[in-house]
Amino acid sequence: MNLFRPQVPYIHHPPKYSPWFKPVLTLISHYFLKKKYKITGIQITGAQGLKKLVDAGHSVLVAPNHADHADPSLMVTAARRFGFTFHFMAAREGFEKTAFQRFMLQKAGAFSVNREGGDIGAIKTAMRILQEGKFPLVIFPEGEIYHHHELLDELNNGVANILLRATAKLPEERESYVVPTCIRIRHGAGIEDTFSKRLDRLEQHITWKPRPDLDPVKRIYRLGSALLAIKEEEFLGHARRGKLVERIQGLQASLIEPIEILQGSKNTGMSMPMRIKALRGKIRGELTNQMSPVSTQREKELYDQLDHIFVAQQFYSYPGRYLKENPTTDRIAETLFKLEEDVLENETYYGPRNAEVIFDTPIEIKKFLKERSLTFKTGVTPLTEQIRERVQSILASLD
Repeated sequence: MNLFRPQVPYIHHPPKYSPWFKPVLTLISHYFLKKKYKITGIQITGAQGLKKLVDAGHSVLVAPNHADHADPSLMVTAARRFGFTFHFMAAREGFEKTAFQRFMLQKAGAFSVNREGGDIGAIKTAMRILQEGKFPLVIFPEGEIYHHHELLDELNNGVANILLRATAKLPEERESYVVPTCIRIRHGAGIEDTFSKRLDRLEQHITWKPRPDLDPVKRIYRLGSALLAIKEEEFLGHARRGKLVERIQGLQASLIEPIEILQGSKNTGMSMPMRIKALRGKIRGELTNQMSPVSTQREKELYDQLDHIFVAQQFYSYPGRYLKENPTTDRIAETLFKLEEDVLENETYYGPRNAEVIFDTPIEIKKFLKERSLTFKTGVTPLTEQIRERVQSILASLD
């Protein structure tokens, strides 16, 4: 998880898809999958049903889980194999890094969204794509990447809300669908051989003597406890004792609750990701308000708050029990990658990996609402829960 703090007002960037760019996009995706993400094999299931809906001109929203940086490239590859093109809703951060990256994303059919909320431009763009029915739209409802493939995080209700609002404006003869989608990446043989040296580097980074004699899981938990203690010392003035999960939750509360008070935000009943999203939206809105620029001192205070929020979000991505309850090779590799990303700022994938993309049976929206006596407004939460149940069910079946 990278700390990227926009310092300019948000501007919505619409898709500028061009058919001539499709072979370029194919080559780029292939290169990244093979060279950067080390994906050597891709198995795709269920795409024929999706293609039938696309060919018929229906409104189609594809909702995959999002546990890896390779996910968008995998979706591009899946679409290419079956002769259609996805459009993507993508985080604003990707469009604001460089002009060249923004150009590439827009030509590939991606458009930006401000995840802190209130992005009318992104909502209208998504609804227009769905209503036109020319391209299936991909939105990752988890939002963030937390690097645990077997555990689905909380889904954003906005995905179902967009689809239902678009469906409400369709002609009576047009249908709309959501396709719950599962992406699962597994590590190839030999990845275990990389664990010891990688853990050596992490231990040396915090001035520890490497302990290759210990089990990798034990080394990861020792590292996790030490890194947590460092952050506790930094923000609380002392390291806490107790179970790792309880300490993580305690630090998150200590970081978030004072900022919620300062911001007048009353979200204590919400989940941690939703609380973080609400706070970031308020703070970034104030930082980028050109009508009322903040003072230098106020800017410093707001960025300090964002730093606290970022730490809370980083620790949310370490569930605590995920590795201990089932210390498989994949879970060890995922956790180790995340530690390297957070501690060393290293996003290197070691060894070959295999990916599986499974498009589940499409959910026909009007039928879904009718069977449950729901409206386009009351169906948002039930539809979100249905998407989550479907994706989690597929993930569980793959164990």
